[in-house]
Amino acid sequence: MSPDAAAVAAFVARARRRRARIGAAYGVAVGLVLAFGLGLAGWPAGAWPRTTIINAVILVAIGNVVGAMSMILRRGTVADIERRAPECRNLMITAVELTADHASTPEAVAALVWQRAAHLTEQLRLSTVFPARNAFVCIAAGALLWSLTLHHPGPVAAHLLAPAAAADILQIDVTVIPPTYAGQPTRTLHNPARVAALAGSRVELDVQARAAGVTMETLHGTQPLAARAAAIYHGELVADADGYIAFQATSGNGHTGARRLLGLAVTADNPPHVRIVLPGKDLHLHDGHQTITLRVEASDDIGLASLRLKYTKVAGSGERFTFTEGETPLIIDRTDARTWTAHANWPLDSLKLDQGDMVVYRAVAADTRPGTVPVESDAFLADVLEPGADAAFGLAMDPDEARYAVSQQMVILKTEHLLARKGSMPAATYADSAADIAAEQRRVRAEFVFMMGGELGSEPTSMSELNETAEAEGESELAAGRMVNEGRDALLGAIRFMSRADKSLTDATLPEALGYEHQALTQLQRAFSHKRLILRALTEHERLDLTRRLTGALGAVTSDVLPATTPPVDPRATALRRSLVSIASLAGTGNFAADAAANTTVLAQGVLTVDPSAESLRGVATLLTDAAAAMHSGRTADAHGLLDRATTALAQALRTDLPAAPDATTATPDDQLAGALTDALRRPRTSP
Repeated sequence: MSPDAAAVAAFVARARRRRARIGAAYGVAVGLVLAFGLGLAGWPAGAWPRTTIINAVILVAIGNVVGAMSMILRRGTVADIERRAPECRNLMITAVELTADHASTPEAVAALVWQRAAHLTEQLRLSTVFPARNAFVCIAAGALLWSLTLHHPGPVAAHLLAPAAAADILQIDVTVIPPTYAGQPTRTLHNPARVAALAGSRVELDVQARAAGVTMETLHGTQPLAARAAAIYHGELVADADGYIAFQATSGNGHTGARRLLGLAVTADNPPHVRIVLPGKDLHLHDGHQTITLRVEASDDIGLASLRLKYTKVAGSGERFTFTEGETPLIIDRTDARTWTAHANWPLDSLKLDQGDMVVYRAVAADTRPGTVPVESDAFLADVLEPGADAAFGLAMDPDEARYAVSQQMVILKTEHLLARKGSMPAATYADSAADIAAEQRRVRAEFVFMMGGELGSEPTSMSELNETAEAEGESELAAGRMVNEGRDALLGAIRFMSRADKSLTDATLPEALGYEHQALTQLQRAFSHKRLILRALTEHERLDLTRRLTGALGAVTSDVLPATTPPVDPRATALRRSLVSIASLAGTGNFAADAAANTTVLAQGVLTVDPSAESLRGVATLLTDAAAAMHSGRTADAHGLLDRATTALAQALRTDLPAAPDATTATPDDQLAGALTDALRRPRTSP
């Protein structure tokens, strides 16, 4: 074959391949249009958008192969060239035919034809003869139509053919951003039925809706979502408690669409757990020169930040106690971020404990959450015994009395520490801590009131203001004045200042409370410095009056009839029973009303509001939400099935709250005979 003939043949081959590619492009466009048609009909039903993408891939592949093969198998490439390029004037057809068979044609004629045909192929451009612009325009149009199925889950016809005045929520994208300290990744959810988040997480919601506006409702209230882009509305909330998130779309003319309900499950960040494993008990030492072997275990659900061992040295007696606080270094082994183990050998020589002194120690752990309050373990004490104190362990004394006893000196110490930490604490935490100290102040006051007889009413200001009737009725000693002494008067003054300190602590005015606490301590020390007794003896036990025994009228004796008590009403069970009746009534409806979907969403919201943390109720709310979506799309059979499942699940949840019925006992033949005999004997006899 001559070079000119080879050039003509190569040009025709390139043209044939270009025609095949253009045919494949038209096949792809046809496949996209067919995929759009299937999406329009909502077939096949399955997990969206996976089924839509799979349909498109299969149809595009089939269209590509069919389009290419139709052009390959179809003859007439040279004829198409002659038709699209009139300047050829049958030269290309002649050259191709001579290439196939030129035996009967003179060589010079064939060479001239090939030469002119080769020269013509150099002038022709295949992009002009076979343009691909129309094919790619068809692909773009098919891709645009098919993309509608990605933005509209379910049958697209329901969205395209819906009236313009309707409002509808198309899809919901939820982004859960955990707190920074947790170190957890951000999660994105598409059309979820429930949102699970760690407490303190920020939840961002992007709602795509065909509406003039969208509102979001939670347990805290209702708020409108901001329009971020065309048909996209954005909202945010902080996950602080279990609840729900409901969306309502509204059209320009005030029409509302079906509500969308999402359950919100919030996982709380639990405080750390810390305990002293070794020695794990109180120690009674004979001297203060011993070493305590310590082992501490701590864990947290997210991560630990610190682990310390604090101690308080107690020296002195009475209200002249001195308290010294400090920390003991620990060697910490970190198994992971959530589990720590610490140990230490603690020599007590550095504390310089004397006989009768004690040291109270506890482990303190904190997690990584900002503003968290450290958690303390159970406190243990190491007590240096005084000579001859071993015999005291055989007495009937409550061992917790010494451990948990509080004194006025300890109240002062805690008040000073809280006042020093005021600048680094939130106002609410500061007030709560002050209230705790106020409770301890009341305990100290109650102990001294009990010492004085336990019958003091209102706050006395002096001995002359004592209510003698309430304080010691019938006490001849008080009437004679033998109990009025300086020690008792000082103790009354201490109680008065304790009451004032309690009020100031409750109001969180610690500087004022600290002044009253010091004055109370001064009065206590003055009271204990006197040798006169400040305790009074117990009153004489009441005796029976024997002269009144077996007296009175026997006819006046009546039985004591107590009023019948009304059983308490469980609000949870009542609310769930009402919801169960409504769901069962809705499930028994043959054809749903126009507002059935909206009513079902309201029922789902009501069930979830009863107890947002209950897993069973979350499942019921999810089933009701799916039933509302089925009603809205016209799938009546699916809606009935979902309502039946929701009814069964709610009944099961109610059954767990109710007490179990007693077991049925099978009656024996003897029992049946005895019952029949009893019934026969009870029947009235008739005369013969």
